[in-house]
Amino acid sequence: MATSHFSTTSLKHRCVTLFPLLAITVALGCVIALFNTGPADALPKNASSISLNTSLSSAPIFSDATGDAAQHVDDYLQSIDTAMSNGAAVLRGGDGKSVAAQSRYFNALVNAGYAQFGSSYYDPLGSCGVAGSSARHLWHVQIRAVSGETNIAAEVAKARTTLQHDRQACLDAVRPTLLDSLAWAPDVLASPSLVPSWAAAGPWPESAAEGSATNL
Repeated sequence: MATSHFSTTSLKHRCVTLFPLLAITVALGCVIALFNTGPADALPKNASSISLNTSLSSAPIFSDATGDAAQHVDDYLQSIDTAMSNGAAVLRGGDGKSVAAQSRYFNALVNAGYAQFGSSYYDPLGSCGVAGSSARHLWHVQIRAVSGETNIAAEVAKARTTLQHDRQACLDAVRPTLLDSLAWAPDVLASPSLVPSWAAAGPWPESAAEGSATNL
C-alpha cells in the first residue's frame, strides 16, 4: 500500500511539472509558426502596387488652365519673385537666423506649389510647382556662393536659367499662346492678324461683277 501511494503521489507530481512545460512548448510552436509565415502568405500579391498607388493618389488642386488656376499661378509666381528679392536682401544682411527663416519659407513655398499644381512636368500645370523647387535650388546655391565657395558662378547662372525656364513654362501652361489657340482653325483664319488675308486680295474681277446674281 505504501508503495502504491508513493507511485500515485510521484505520478501526480510529474504531471504537475510536465503540463506547464507542455503548454509552453505548444505556445512556442504557435509563435514560431506565426513568424515563419512568408510575405507571400501574409500580404496580397499586389501589395506593393497598392502602397505605391496610395502614395501617388493625391492629385494637385489645379489640373487645367481655368481662370481660377490662372489667378493662383499669378499669385504663386509673384510669391517666388518676392522670395528671391527678399532672399537677396537677407544674404546681404548676413544674419544667420534670417537666412534660416528664409530657407524655411522656400520650403513652404515649394510644398504649396506641389499641392496646388503638382511636382512633375507630367502634371498639366506641374511646371508651376517645379518653378518653386527651382527657386529654392537657386536660393541654396546663392547661400553657398555667399559662404565663400569658389568656382560656383557657373552653377549660379545655370540655376537662374533653370528658374527662368520653369517660370516661362508655367506661364505657357496656364496661358496658351495665340498661335496655339488658333491651330485648329482653317488656313485662312489661322493668322495672328485680326484682318483676314483675303481682305487685301484686291477688287473683284470685272467678269465676276458683270455676271448676274439673280439666276432664278
